[in-house]
Amino acid sequence: MTEEKAEEIEEVEGKVEETEKTEVVEKKKSGKDTMASLIEELGDNLLPFAEGDMVESTILAISGNRIWVDVAGQSLGFIPEKEITSKAGLKVGDATFSTVLSMEDEDGNVVLSMKRADREKYWHDMEAAFKSGEPVTAKITDANKGGLMTDIGGIMGFLPVSQLAPVHYPRVTGGDKDEILNRLRRFIGQDFLVKVLTCEKDTNKLIFSEKAVKAQEVKQKIDKFQVNDQVKGRITGIVDFGLFVSIDPEIEALVHISEISWTRVSDLHKLFKVGDEVETMVISIDDGRVSLSIKRLLPDPWVKAASKYKVGDVVEGEVTKITPFGAFVSLDEEIDGLVHISELSSERIVDPGQIVQLGKNYKFKIISIEAENHRLGLSMKVDEKKSADKAEEEEIKAVKEPKKAKKNVKTTEVDAIIRDAAEETIAENDAEPVVEKKPRKAKKAE
Repeated sequence: MTEEKAEEIEEVEGKVEETEKTEVVEKKKSGKDTMASLIEELGDNLLPFAEGDMVESTILAISGNRIWVDVAGQSLGFIPEKEITSKAGLKVGDATFSTVLSMEDEDGNVVLSMKRADREKYWHDMEAAFKSGEPVTAKITDANKGGLMTDIGGIMGFLPVSQLAPVHYPRVTGGDKDEILNRLRRFIGQDFLVKVLTCEKDTNKLIFSEKAVKAQEVKQKIDKFQVNDQVKGRITGIVDFGLFVSIDPEIEALVHISEISWTRVSDLHKLFKVGDEVETMVISIDDGRVSLSIKRLLPDPWVKAASKYKVGDVVEGEVTKITPFGAFVSLDEEIDGLVHISELSSERIVDPGQIVQLGKNYKFKIISIEAENHRLGLSMKVDEKKSADKAEEEEIKAVKEPKKAKKNVKTTEVDAIIRDAAEETIAENDAEPVVEKKPRKAKKAE
């Protein structure tokens, strides 16, 4: 047999096979045949799919409550209304993917689902994106206090607050969860470009990250910074624990409240406002996070503390903060000290507020100075010792004073007796010379 003859026979057989399939489909459409007769006619070549398979179908008609399709060119099927993702944009002749729910309903038609097929396709796309690292677009459908949610064909995805880009991060003073939720809800309906962090189909776990999209670009920019670099930034957020500062359109760093000033800071809003420009120093770069300091560009008052104060000095200071473990004391505008609860009294106390009051001044004794660690330890027991010493002195004085008083009484009485006796003697001596001595002198003269 020549090659041309073989190709001719193959072409004829193909046309016959196609004609037979077309007749089967037409019979199926007319309802004149059953699935059993089709199986008898086509045998194992009947339907090359099974329940749960995703198949490509061609839309034959779009009715009010279903879409009729030609399934794989071999069977008539339909997609019920509840299994249609959307009819928008669909027209006769379009190819669509759907999942086989049932091989045959009571009328012998294949039942399919677009929604389930969309879910399968979505999982397939997410798994591919997870493996490749390519970003995908996710539409935000809801929000809770922990982040944003997406919903594609019944598959829930989650974008945590911690994975939002700086521009979308909700910075709320005091961490008010209700206000955080209000700000997150503003993003509902928006499309976010994200990367897939976790994709677990078996457990329906799908987690996204927005900030990871430009992670490589951001990393390259962060790598240009070095510890101790001095950088200028703009405050983008103020929270209880510090300041968020933008040092690049893609880089937002944190100045922790402990790095604001060498002295204690209680209210950042009194010192800064969003939009302020600040000079900072890079103090650490860790895992893509940049930490800054403002105070390290200022003179360190603790360097002078060692010379200004010394252990054993008794100083006066104002109580600026009371905690369960003691009280913080301001010695001057730059130096703070801590009096531990054990140094507030010789007696055991459970509440420092029993001994000291906020805003009041007391005398303290310096018991330790660690200038390099910015620590100065104080004690109030010095006042207790003085009080005890004073009490002891008064007690001793009280014991001695009665004896002294008694001695004074005796002394007074003796002085009175001596004075009276002296007066009598003087009186007698004054009287005798007047009577006796003058006549004697007269006799001597004669």
